Amino acid sequence: MTTALRYTLIALCLALSWLLPGCSSTKTVPKGDALFAGFEVKVNDEKDSSKRGPELETELSNTVRPKPNASILGMRPKLWIHNAFYTEKDKGLKHWIQTKLGEPPVLLSEVDTASINEVMRARLHNRGYFYNTVQSDTTIKKKKATIAWEATVHEPYRIRNMAYTLSDSLPLHAEIRQLQANSLIKPEEPYDLDKMILERTRIDQALKNRGYFFFAPNMLIFSADTTVGNKGVDVVLRLKNDMPAPALRSYKIDDIFINANFVLNDSLSVSDTLRFEGYNYIPSENYVRAKHIVPGLFVAKDSLYSRRNHLLTVSRLSGLSAYKFVNLQYERDTLKEDRLDAFIFMTPDMKKSLRAEAQMVSKSNNLAGPGVSVSFRNRNAFKGSEMLTVNFTGRFENQVGGQRVVSSGESPDENPVGLSSYELGVQTSLTFPRLVAPFNLPNLRSAFVPNTRITLGYNFLNRVQFFQMNSFNASYGYNWRPKQTITHEFTPINLQYVRLGKQTDEFMDILEENPFLRSSFEEQFIIGSIYQHTFSTLSLENKTHQFFNATTLDVSGNLVSAVQSLLGSDKRDDSSEPPIPPRTIFGQPYSQYTRLENDFRYYFNFSKTSQLATRLIAGVGYPYGNSLTMPYVKQFSIGGPNSIRAFRARSIGPGSYNVPDSLAFSFFDQVGDIKLEANAEYRFPIFGFFRGAVFVDAGNIWLINETYNSDGLLDKPKFKAGNLFKELAVGTGFGLRVDIEFFVIRFDLGIPVRVPYLPEGDRFVLDDFKFRFKPEPGKQGMVLNIAIGYPF
Repeated sequence: MTTALRYTLIALCLALSWLLPGCSSTKTVPKGDALFAGFEVKVNDEKDSSKRGPELETELSNTVRPKPNASILGMRPKLWIHNAFYTEKDKGLKHWIQTKLGEPPVLLSEVDTASINEVMRARLHNRGYFYNTVQSDTTIKKKKATIAWEATVHEPYRIRNMAYTLSDSLPLHAEIRQLQANSLIKPEEPYDLDKMILERTRIDQALKNRGYFFFAPNMLIFSADTTVGNKGVDVVLRLKNDMPAPALRSYKIDDIFINANFVLNDSLSVSDTLRFEGYNYIPSENYVRAKHIVPGLFVAKDSLYSRRNHLLTVSRLSGLSAYKFVNLQYERDTLKEDRLDAFIFMTPDMKKSLRAEAQMVSKSNNLAGPGVSVSFRNRNAFKGSEMLTVNFTGRFENQVGGQRVVSSGESPDENPVGLSSYELGVQTSLTFPRLVAPFNLPNLRSAFVPNTRITLGYNFLNRVQFFQMNSFNASYGYNWRPKQTITHEFTPINLQYVRLGKQTDEFMDILEENPFLRSSFEEQFIIGSIYQHTFSTLSLENKTHQFFNATTLDVSGNLVSAVQSLLGSDKRDDSSEPPIPPRTIFGQPYSQYTRLENDFRYYFNFSKTSQLATRLIAGVGYPYGNSLTMPYVKQFSIGGPNSIRAFRARSIGPGSYNVPDSLAFSFFDQVGDIKLEANAEYRFPIFGFFRGAVFVDAGNIWLINETYNSDGLLDKPKFKAGNLFKELAVGTGFGLRVDIEFFVIRFDLGIPVRVPYLPEGDRFVLDDFKFRFKPEPGKQGMVLNIAIGYPF
């Protein structure tokens, strides 16, 4: 069965589950049994001063097995699909839908309340409630059963004393005693078995970093004495009596062997070994040279074994593109009883690969068309795990809806396809898994491989009715992560050169009428630097609150301008007579500006599948010196599937500007120097891999300086703080997402709420809204956004 057919069946079954509510959820429940429709857990904590009732209710609820059938707003779509397509056959389409998309009823007979009661009592005992009661009550109505559990607790037993019964006869005892000051078990706190287990793990991890390779958490034993009275508990920690001898001592690293070309079922042979800086490199340097492997090793000869250094080494080596798997093992040295030999096994990845993708792009500005992308990768270009990537792209777009734009003197019948555009490009990048600089840099003690990236690219854009554009880019930059939550990206050399090619008369007339647009499209040479700092906790699992913040500073032309000033070159001056032209480099004028942008995101996770996601973007670009305007490629835009989804891409702003109908879809999308955007989205599960969302978006772009047309009349207004909230575009809507782990297909339906380019009294448009994609004149309609991945 093809993927497309499966998705069609899924959508059909989803629709049927909503359209056929008459299909009873108890249709396939056997006689004498009932559907397990739901349950409730209540904790009576009136006599408990710790007031942990809600926390305990959540914990006890997780012990109920099996769970009732998944429901949405009281309805059970997967159960309905099972019942609607129920068959006793073990093959065929109905069987596939019933088993793959449906879910059989969860029966009351499957719920062992007596066993669950015992589990709940044990959980409460582990939390210090040594005397508790748990009762359950089952209610059956119309073959649907609900179960109510009630647990009654009193004041928990609390820790009175915490003692470590350790002698001083062995170094291990002294090591553990030093760790007592940071114990997780505190006097006066309720007795908690889970916290004791965490304390054992904490001690084990600390000892692992002090050389105790063979130690294990189960070698620590807690004893609790509850006979001391007044609901107090004395806790004693000791070591097992039959401790194995290897676990009682710390170990140092002796010989280190690196097999850099390991394959499964290989035996480690030391006959062909290269000695490099104290390491044994096996078998040779025909794949990756040893000098590029050693900086990723944090396991050193004669150092104490450390679990921290072990994990750091594995993570660092795993980040090398030349390798697919990395494993680090230890064996006791046969001659030295307090030494370990380390063996590093590195399995190479496929060195070269070629990938081709066919694409179909559909944009919210009514442009759609096919595309193709071909990518070549060499994961070990120069025997140093360098990643060489060459991407070839081609794309064709055509206007498939909305108001068509045709050339002057041309009727719509002569150009029935409207606007068209095609793009060809090649982008090459070479990434070194280290910091490459003209001077020595310290080796970063980080689990993440620092990178140096060199890029070179060319792009040709032909917007048939208007212009051709050639774009060249080159960069040299660094990327490093000192820790998991922080990333630095510094590009000291960032070069971009944009040059217009063939231009139509219509396009030249438009530029003549709009000096600001003409200046943005002038041949400009960007020569500067970019720095980005990113803070993110998104990779930290099981966090209720997650944050992401990326700050980007982009500057151009300052260094070149300073050098030219020292050499006595005249500054640009358009007000002088005659005007002093802009300075040039290699015969071309260069851009001079500073651009700052900040992207802040906050995620509140209600559960693993339910989330409130928010985003705030603020940015400003300021041209000066050699430039009157920001380069077109550096200006801000807003709207579209990843921005304000109720408006088409680049169809808002600047400010309250209302684009003429003749340019509404002419590719000169509205851009500005200032951007402010805020988004909020609630994401929730539907069933299976279907996810839903409701969202609100707001924002706009503005110009720093107002612009005038060729007649000297005001064309676009500049930013005014007092008009900020008046000129915000606001949209809302809802979405459906197909989240299949490795990719997400997103359908977002945007509904405009506030339109900034309408007269002030008419900007709230919900009263004029129509549930259609092509609204009547003067009415506001919906915008469907189809995209891959989440918007933020």
